[in-house]
This record gives sequence, C-alpha cells and structure tokens, in this order.
Amino acid sequence: MRRNRPPRSALHRFAIISVALCTVLLGYYLGNLYQFGELKNSAAIMYEQPLELDTAGLAQPLRGQLEAEDEWLILLAGEPGRSCDQLLAHYIDVVNRLAAWPNIQERVRLILVNTGNAPANPAWKSVKWAHVQPMSEDQMLQLTSQLGIAPLGTRWCEDVQATAALIGPGNQTRALLPLDKPADIAESLRLIIEAFDPDV
Repeated sequence: MRRNRPPRSALHRFAIISVALCTVLLGYYLGNLYQFGELKNSAAIMYEQPLELDTAGLAQPLRGQLEAEDEWLILLAGEPGRSCDQLLAHYIDVVNRLAAWPNIQERVRLILVNTGNAPANPAWKSVKWAHVQPMSEDQMLQLTSQLGIAPLGTRWCEDVQATAALIGPGNQTRALLPLDKPADIAESLRLIIEAFDPDV
C-alpha cells in the first residue's frame, strides 16, 4: 500500500531553494574568478577601473566609434609612414589569429589617429576593420595624453613606443597593449574581451 508523503514544510522548501540559489551563485563566482584570474597571464597593462575618455571636441567618426556599444577599438597614434604601416601588417596578423573566436574577431577595429600631415598608405583603406583618423594637433594631444601614449621624440610607431589602447564598448578603456608577438596580443584581446563583454 502506497504511503502518502507528509507535506514539506515552508522551512524545508526555503532550504531547498536557498541551496539551489547558492549553487548557482557559487558557480557564477567561481567562473568569474577563473576568468579574471586568467587576465593575470595577459601581457596587457590593465586599468584597475575602466577609463572613460573625454571625447568633447573629437571629430566623427572617431567620437561615435568610441561611444559605440558593439565594438572594441585598438587605438594607435602616429603619423603615416613605414613604421606605422608595419604596425598595420602586425595587427592584420593579430586579428587573423582571432578567427577561432569569430564573435570577438568581428568586433575588433584598428584606428590610427594622426595629424594628417602626411598621406596614409592606401593599404589602410584596403582593410575593412582598420582606418586612419586625422585630427588637429590639439585633439591628438588631448586624446593621447589621457591614455598616456607619447612619441619617442617626434617619432611614432617605433618598437619602443608602439603601445596601443584597447577601448571597449561605451568608451571604456580597459588596457594598454604593448607591442608584442601577434599570438600574445591576440590572446590578450581574447581574455579581455571575454571577461568584459557578455555578448561574445
């Protein structure tokens, strides 16, 4: 004969729900702990808090891109020339290495800001996710001084000063990217974007 189970008390039900919620929260916490712990293996220089750039006075389309909600910008500063063109080739290699993560790869953009005193290599126009953004000297100083990026004397894009800024959706600068091997930069991009972008 089947025995009827006694009804569970409200306290018993509350305990079951509490255990389930704790399990979910613990899993979320441990997942984030692991994910953010991985960032320590990145070669990027992380900001403790995201830096929101002052975009007042900056020209379009850069201002709009900085405030976009679905793009990650790799921002370089430098005058067009052989050194900066070599960086374009370097970052083409970087972005190609993100092919295994298409949701990340499609969000990455490369921008070279400069004063427009020299014509840009047509190669910059042939890459759909890269472009050159001319601006006044005052605007360039305003932008680079916020990021802590400066030329070596008057030279940009040199090996010792080819640091890029990584700016996430909504004008949130997350890190500086020192010049490194393409595979290492690509891995830094993957770790950072996966950690801070819930849509990838």
